Amino acid sequence: MEFKDLQRDRLDRLVARMKKGSRAAGGALYDELAPKLYGFVLSRTGSREAAEDLSQEIFIKLIEHIGSFDEKKGRFTVWFWRMARNTLIDHYRQKKAAPFSQFEDDEVAAMSVGEIPDTDNVLEYRRLKMVVSTFSREEQELFELRFAAEMSYKDIANILEKPEGTLRVAALRLKEKIQKEFK
Repeated sequence: MEFKDLQRDRLDRLVARMKKGSRAAGGALYDELAPKLYGFVLSRTGSREAAEDLSQEIFIKLIEHIGSFDEKKGRFTVWFWRMARNTLIDHYRQKKAAPFSQFEDDEVAAMSVGEIPDTDNVLEYRRLKMVVSTFSREEQELFELRFAAEMSYKDIANILEKPEGTLRVAALRLKEKIQKEFK
């Protein structure tokens, strides 16, 4: 069994326990998802304060609506990330928040990027910011889900309702664009 499968099984067990009222399971689920969620939300809002507030709002929604999650209809990770994405969409509608490409350099440093060239200095942050700002809205969303939230292609495919293979190719192209700029 692969690591991702073990992690998914662990999340499924935590969700089942949380649905039965276990606060410890809810805390463990929070510990597991919070860093990825924060990175995802920060990459979308460009504001640490907004990312903190929205992450908290999403976890409150998780607590309030965990009873409506039906494991027979789909996987928890897809349900959770759709809820996160929908919360962000609502935020944009209500607040007219700044688009992804307008975040500050120090906020880029806080992002969990993975699989992208080493971003240990400010010049690389600026270059990453510049490259990502040239992406289409759909490419930015894929970048955020894959590299900031570190989601699997299968989960992204379920959220965006696109074929997994198409997303793999698109992510590879994004990665190549970024790496080209970093050479």
